[in-house]
Amino acid sequence: MMNTALQAIVTKALPALSGEQVTYNAAKNVFLSQGYTSAAGNMYYKAIRLSNRLVVYYDLGQGYAYTFLNGIKLYCFDGQKANLIAQKYWGGCDYRIFNEQFAKEQSILMLSNFLVGQLKAQGAHVSNQEIFSFAYDMIEETQHKQLA
Repeated sequence: MMNTALQAIVTKALPALSGEQVTYNAAKNVFLSQGYTSAAGNMYYKAIRLSNRLVVYYDLGQGYAYTFLNGIKLYCFDGQKANLIAQKYWGGCDYRIFNEQFAKEQSILMLSNFLVGQLKAQGAHVSNQEIFSFAYDMIEETQHKQLA
């Protein structure tokens, strides 16, 4: 059973999935959308990890031999709703076979870049190491088991 606080976050933070069935895969520690199958026979779905501050969407495609990472979206959660803060897509000749470590590294870099932009906009100065460490910790929070 999902804890009450997490249930509230999921309900508010995943509005793009409202009405879509989402299941929790405990073995992979990820929420999975139902997805759809293309005319070519490939399955497309979202894998979602979250904490109380951040939502990470992996756009995945399951081909006959591999799972592909088609994109990543990061949303921050302000307590009321999720706001898109970064996104990156791969596709065509630049496709990526899904790899947990690569997806995590890309998420950390995306969040780091967002934070650098926010700090510059505010005229604040923080070392790159501190930014990276903070981004790492935030992404790491989304990797923790979410069920009570």
